[in-house]
Amino acid sequence: MSNILLIDEHPETKNLLMKCLETAGFEVSVTENGLVNVQLAHQKLSTTTESKKSSTQKSIFPSIPRLSEVFEFIDLNYHQNIRLKEVAQAVGYSSAYLTDLVRRLTGKTVNNWIIERRIMEASTLLLETNYSVEEIGLKVGYQNINHFYCQFRDYYQNTPRAWRESQRRHVL
Repeated sequence: MSNILLIDEHPETKNLLMKCLETAGFEVSVTENGLVNVQLAHQKLSTTTESKKSSTQKSIFPSIPRLSEVFEFIDLNYHQNIRLKEVAQAVGYSSAYLTDLVRRLTGKTVNNWIIERRIMEASTLLLETNYSVEEIGLKVGYQNINHFYCQFRDYYQNTPRAWRESQRRHVL
């Protein structure tokens, strides 16, 4: 969801803008504070901060101004089936350029960042909920549960279920 702030508050201008956006395939709505919310009808990918994180949650992403849009997009969409192509498109770069830029500035790939964000959310859900491991895998964006198990095990050297049990034992 993107927000558009109209400086020109004439109703005709706002209506014309909304009609143009709807014709272009966007879902459009107006909020109480006058912002126009815009979302691609077929993608439903978030592109601006709709604060899904609590203010106390620390970001896993480094503070690199050139990559803030990239990390914001990943943070808001990791739970969906996103890939390099969607991230690059959202920030206006080619896939090749974005791959090189992210690797140069962070030492990791865009895909590494998507995986890390998913694994961090999965570990939070494993600790704070009683959802099954399969439910958590689906909630954090994995369509293939075996793939989730493999990536979680690569990251923590433990299966999600065993990791949950060992972490909960340490808390008690």
